[in-house]
Amino acid sequence: MRVADEGEFALIARLRRMIEGERQGLICGAGDDTAVFSSEASGAWAYTADAMVEGVHFDPAYTPWHSLGFKSLAVNISDLAAMGGSAPSFALVVLGLSGDTEVEAVEEMYRGMDECGRQYGCNVVGGDIVRSPQQVFISVSLVGPVPGGRFLTRGGARPGQAVIVTGTLGDSFLGLKWLMGGGSDSNPCAQRHLYPLPRLREGSRALESGASACIDISDGLLLDLGHICEESGVGAEIVMDDIPISVAAREMARELGEDAAGAALYGGEDYEIIVVIDEDKVSPLRQELGLSVIGRITEGEGVVVLDPSGRRVDGHRSGYEHFKEG
Repeated sequence: MRVADEGEFALIARLRRMIEGERQGLICGAGDDTAVFSSEASGAWAYTADAMVEGVHFDPAYTPWHSLGFKSLAVNISDLAAMGGSAPSFALVVLGLSGDTEVEAVEEMYRGMDECGRQYGCNVVGGDIVRSPQQVFISVSLVGPVPGGRFLTRGGARPGQAVIVTGTLGDSFLGLKWLMGGGSDSNPCAQRHLYPLPRLREGSRALESGASACIDISDGLLLDLGHICEESGVGAEIVMDDIPISVAAREMARELGEDAAGAALYGGEDYEIIVVIDEDKVSPLRQELGLSVIGRITEGEGVVVLDPSGRRVDGHRSGYEHFKEG
């Protein structure tokens, strides 16, 4: 069987079964946004890694080097945010470059990383540079402390709890479409795609407020909420009209002939976070952080999308998965 036939998430599940088991110091392993380890000497630490590959995650034709550096670090910090926030953090960077890559371009990429790191308390402390015959790639491994050993996972959701999200959804997907069509990178949606802002503070506040589950939105609302459902053994209902969509995204969708609601459901790469929390704890978070309640956790399995009258909306896609076309 080929990897393309298996698919990204089925392959992850297969490999996860091979590596699961007791590990000294391991608190949270495969299946979450980060792994968490602890030791008596240093306390608890969250570890994560992510890669960006030319032609898969970015196209140099519309991705400035500065953005590439900023985003490569931001998407890792977003994983920490989904576990409840952690700063300062420390990153190792592996670059794959061709010999024709301009030194000034690499410097500009590191300026982007430095800007992101200063904004979110992340320090790049080393790494490696290797020759890549074709595509440029950048792989970041990141570690951050887990104060008090407390963190959020995907596996704590319970029926009856509220599902809330930060920010607005669909901007990044529409911004990518705009850039692919030759649009300016000064557009608000394009900026959301090129410079995602990890919700470190919001993740930390969710943890402090008693949230039970969390995940960042990298592959799309439906797919990522589905990960919470799968790990928690529950289902979820979300109301389409309650999903927050920005004015800029609605305008961009009209200009591109896209569906703003569809972009919000499955677009991905907004790097907002989904938080699951008891309904009586929602109000303070909503007032402080401007979060949106989009649904609730249910018995059963999978994510159901409803219209305002409570009828099921069918025919939507799920989200992004490597090795699948589209």
